[in-house]
Amino acid sequence: MKCLLLHQSEPRYDNLLSEHDIKITNLPVLQTTILDSGTCTETSLEKYNGIIVSSKHGVSFIVDQKIDVTGKKLAVVGPNTAKLLGRYAEKFENVTLVWADNAADLCELMLSSFPRHYSWMFYCGDKALDIIPRTLARNEVKLKQLVVYKVEKRKDLDVELRSLLDVDVFQAVVFFSPSGVEYTSEILENRLSKECVLVAFGKSTAASISDNLGNEHVIRICDHPTPAGVLDVLLNL
Repeated sequence: MKCLLLHQSEPRYDNLLSEHDIKITNLPVLQTTILDSGTCTETSLEKYNGIIVSSKHGVSFIVDQKIDVTGKKLAVVGPNTAKLLGRYAEKFENVTLVWADNAADLCELMLSSFPRHYSWMFYCGDKALDIIPRTLARNEVKLKQLVVYKVEKRKDLDVELRSLLDVDVFQAVVFFSPSGVEYTSEILENRLSKECVLVAFGKSTAASISDNLGNEHVIRICDHPTPAGVLDVLLNL
């Protein structure tokens, strides 16, 4: 099987999938710019009980800007983001951590674990989905959203994607974010065979696939946003 992964090459994906005779091609879709504290309107956490981060870039912002998180609650989306905290154990040793596979599950966990009167700071990107703010607002939980990184389409993406599709026929394409779907769908919709299966890292990405690429392709959703979750889907196509 030939599979196109629409993200930066990562050994934990490359090695695991290759072990199962899946021939992979990695193509990064996005480029991310972390903003500095001078660009952001507010970084002090004095008024907030906890922090929410939904990607590794939110963690990078906290570390790079030397933001004091001592004694705070920290709510994190995704096992990879949670695992990244381990690299900065000293920085995050005095926080109370909760994490979940996706934003919807994280909101449920926050509502069941912490008082509703808590105030939260959400360090997010400029293309963050509204699941977290919408859910917390519905439950009357105070939230401040602060954009700390910008996500853009990588400059050479279109040229590289067309070149790949000129020489390879893929049996599966794995999308890791709604933005990844949005930035590639115009080219993919006319270049993929109808037999190609589209794999979504999560439900929001699956919805974006359906909206942008229609219903001509089979869409599969990973049960867990991990390399093993991607492998499980591909082995069961």
